[in-house]
Amino acid sequence: MTTLSLLVSVSIFVFVLAYILHQRLRFKLPPGPRPWPVVGNLYAIKPLKFRCFAEWAQAYGPIVSVWYGSALNVVVCDAELAKEVLRENDQQLADRHRTRLSARFSRDGKDLIWADYGAHYVKVRKVSTLELFSAKRLEELRPIREDEVTFMVESIFKDCTNPENHGKSLLVKKYLGDVAFNNITRLAFGKRFMNSEGIIDEQGQEFKAIVSNGLRLGASVTISEHIPWLQWMFPLEEEAVEKHNARRDGLTRVIMEEHTNARKKSGGAKKHFVDALLTLQEKYDLSEVTIIGLLWVLGGGCRHEGT
Repeated sequence: MTTLSLLVSVSIFVFVLAYILHQRLRFKLPPGPRPWPVVGNLYAIKPLKFRCFAEWAQAYGPIVSVWYGSALNVVVCDAELAKEVLRENDQQLADRHRTRLSARFSRDGKDLIWADYGAHYVKVRKVSTLELFSAKRLEELRPIREDEVTFMVESIFKDCTNPENHGKSLLVKKYLGDVAFNNITRLAFGKRFMNSEGIIDEQGQEFKAIVSNGLRLGASVTISEHIPWLQWMFPLEEEAVEKHNARRDGLTRVIMEEHTNARKKSGGAKKHFVDALLTLQEKYDLSEVTIIGLLWVLGGGCRHEGT
């Protein structure tokens, strides 16, 4: 290595170290485990994060500084302090960090989960609180939940009394997966993708494939999300993400169009979320992107057996 190269390398290292020290000494931060240069506390965080944070809280107090690479995270491990953070200072602390992937999936926070605090966040939260999850609407949707639980119990009874299954153990996980899948898709998208025989139709298969693909893409998050200057080494799968979003939007638009046509024929709207959002679109000035984002926040979190 030449003298010039060595000088450049040392200069870069000193600059990075000085920047990190400046950032950490600039403010009076809560105590926490000693971070390593560049990676912070990433390698000290155990798989069960809540247990790891609880152990640190016992050692350093109820407010702990944890460094994810070069990003500071302040962990609150006390009920009263959590109340102060989430209720009394929620406007200052409501923003959520978006990874490159979550930014693409949410169209830079056009849904609810990844939205920054502001006019859009206030609007979609109001829609969710007053319209989608109001006590009245949840009570109106109660028959769907009861129907699916009844169907699950009947399915379990039918399989238990089937002579072919005599002496065999019954895997309850499958039935719980089915009831969760049917409940979520009926509440969010207003339709049952699975028939009485447990066979999922074409739209249901597409829905499952989209969820599965989203999980696969989400699993590709790398250490570069916490160390921004390493992101050039781990480029985002831009084409794959765009295809995924187009596929998700395409299925949702088809379902939305089906409900729009059904409302025109019947003259009334159902109580499930897709019809609710479509009928409230003008009142709350909701864009199509926001409606799709909210529907997938409500229904896209479904984890069904086999996805």
